[in-house]
Amino acid sequence: MIYNALPRTLQPGYHFGPHCHKNVEVCMMTEGECDIVVNGETITVRTGEMMVIFSHMIHSFHMRSRRPARFLQMHFQPDSFSWVEADVVREVKFLSYITDEHSAYLLLPFSQRLRECVERICTEMNSKTEEFCEPLAKIYIYEMVFLLSREISQGYRRIFVIENPMAIKAIQYISDHMEEKITLSDVAKACQVTPRHLSGVFKDIINITVNDYINIAKVDKAMRWLTSTDLTMTEIASRLGFSSTQYFSTVFKRYTRVTPGEYKDMSDKDI
Repeated sequence: MIYNALPRTLQPGYHFGPHCHKNVEVCMMTEGECDIVVNGETITVRTGEMMVIFSHMIHSFHMRSRRPARFLQMHFQPDSFSWVEADVVREVKFLSYITDEHSAYLLLPFSQRLRECVERICTEMNSKTEEFCEPLAKIYIYEMVFLLSREISQGYRRIFVIENPMAIKAIQYISDHMEEKITLSDVAKACQVTPRHLSGVFKDIINITVNDYINIAKVDKAMRWLTSTDLTMTEIASRLGFSSTQYFSTVFKRYTRVTPGEYKDMSDKDI
């Protein structure tokens, strides 16, 4: 259910991205501020605010401030809540956002109680000696969902959704065919439109090209494999439909600013 949960510190000048993933990402800013770019839109997240980035949204982190930014970060799997009955999802607002493929991001201030809940999740996920750490963290994430739903009902600063069905269908097709060689024509055919028409709609809605989105999604998949499997770079490049390991490395560095090998060796692998 929970991919990771930990406190993070970003130094001035830091940049990471763009990338995307299937997980829902929570960033709770406890000190300082950081620009988070979601689908081309720059949002400054300040002390006392949290941003929730939903599945498949392209995002990056930029530190323009001269002071470090400290925040609590968590990635969790939205599919973990797929069993919840529809009437419950409608009542619990945050659950409805998790399960709605239109959701892009949520920005709102957080209460002390919500912060303490996320801190408990981080503590349990990083404990090396205590028993029942992961089960406790899973219990706390349900508490977080209810607390978030309550605070959303009381008022939030901003929520953004993708409502264009063609863009949604294109994103889903790319996600479903990640381990294949995907072209703009393939995606357009799946959406039953011309490549030119899809390109215009996608650029207007998502703020990047279809080909950029394909590459970013593949790079994100590669990042997960680099840190969680023993697959070689040659195997990863082949699985993701790249013509060569060299081309895979070139594309990877274009979007992350490091080579696959450098990324694998990094101590802080997740943002």
